[in-house]
Amino acid sequence: MDAVAFRRRTTSRTYGVFGVSASGELALAIGLRHPDVYGAIFSASPGGGYKPPGDMQSTLPRTYLVAGTEEPFFQENATRWADALRDADADVVITERPGSHGDPFWRDELPLMAAWAFTQ
Repeated sequence: MDAVAFRRRTTSRTYGVFGVSASGELALAIGLRHPDVYGAIFSASPGGGYKPPGDMQSTLPRTYLVAGTEEPFFQENATRWADALRDADADVVITERPGSHGDPFWRDELPLMAAWAFTQ
């Protein structure tokens, strides 16, 4: 699955970028590189193992990370991202729940991610 951009209204703070596995890290990279465009990042089971950048911008998108309890590599990676984003004072949610690496797990989480980001 590729990273996907979502929007709710016409202002930049209401755009979100979503990805799973390697595309989950792509969503993180896109969202962090373009905080003027994306107000939210949804990253499910971020894979690839890239390390968060040490010099994150002062304005960061809200970020929702999720990983399944049956995918320890992806849990560790999501936790590493959550910690780095929190250290940079970002608004971060990380959810770990029973599940493994695959579409059914991610499909169930996407509505929760969108509700968190776009419901005030």
